[in-house]
Amino acid sequence: MNKTGVFKVALLAAVTLLGSGCSLNRAIGNNINKFSVDHVLPAALQLDDISMICHSNESFVPLLVGFNDFNVDSDLLISVSYAGAAICTEHDAVEKELWSTQAERQGWINVAKDARIAQQLLNRDAGLRQIKSYNHMAAYFRKNHNYEIGDEKCPAFKSDFEQQGMLVGATAALQALQNDIASGRLIDVDMAIPAKVARSVKCLDNEKWWGVPKAVSAAMITVLPENAAAEAKAWEELQNSTDVGLSTGVRLTHAVYAAMAAGKDRQDLLRDALKRYEAIPADALSPKFRLMDQMASIQIRQIADRYWMRYEGHRAPTRDFSVFWDEPKSNVNINQYNDILDTVK
Repeated sequence: MNKTGVFKVALLAAVTLLGSGCSLNRAIGNNINKFSVDHVLPAALQLDDISMICHSNESFVPLLVGFNDFNVDSDLLISVSYAGAAICTEHDAVEKELWSTQAERQGWINVAKDARIAQQLLNRDAGLRQIKSYNHMAAYFRKNHNYEIGDEKCPAFKSDFEQQGMLVGATAALQALQNDIASGRLIDVDMAIPAKVARSVKCLDNEKWWGVPKAVSAAMITVLPENAAAEAKAWEELQNSTDVGLSTGVRLTHAVYAAMAAGKDRQDLLRDALKRYEAIPADALSPKFRLMDQMASIQIRQIADRYWMRYEGHRAPTRDFSVFWDEPKSNVNINQYNDILDTVK
């Protein structure tokens, strides 16, 4: 090729590059999306620093959303990120709720009222993030599988990430409903969503995903049971799901069980859930999904804090919060400890 031909090719390449800004941005977005799914997410799942995860997701969501104009398919990753970003907001709402309850017990009516209003606004903000998580998850399956959440026919999953994304988006929707109710219905979550979610999670492998799919389905039955026998069976399924969670090393099912028991004010089952959770040794937990278990730990702690505050006027103890105030304490043999100390001297 002569110099003139080389120049023409170079000029054509330059014009093509300058005119393909959208393609370049799409390529960058696709690479960020792929790298995040293949490398960032697996690494994040092994972390146990919830505060770091939720605040990093607050920064990550705008980056992912920015690539939407270039047709980057990041809906599922956005869904996971919105769910993660809601964690800290929900935690702040619980703190305001505890403060409101404490202030009311002390007779500080205005302080209690103010804290309650702040709590409701935070519940609203957490619920909005969670319903966005659900909506992005639903949009992903609609575009990629022609599947609407709640359809009887399941999508043909292409990866574990798709299954995990459905699970995260589905549970986020249920949490959004809880936060909507706690806010005084400031979001007005569609009440048809829980039934759709219950049908969709049946598409997921229960053993593979820590017993959560069956736990979610059972939870929906406890909320609106057809009869007493159906409700009793659902509670039994929730208890069985905690055994699956234990065998897989992720205690999300314990959080679902405890949340439902607290919501229905079944104190016998709530105490059972908290005792089941605290009885699990640390070496039984999965290091691969440490983050998911830590999310369950935060939810369990929040439930326990509310329960202790309601009856004892303070949040749950730092440890042994499933040893309740009205239960007999084990007798401590002081002489036995003195004998041990004497042998050390």
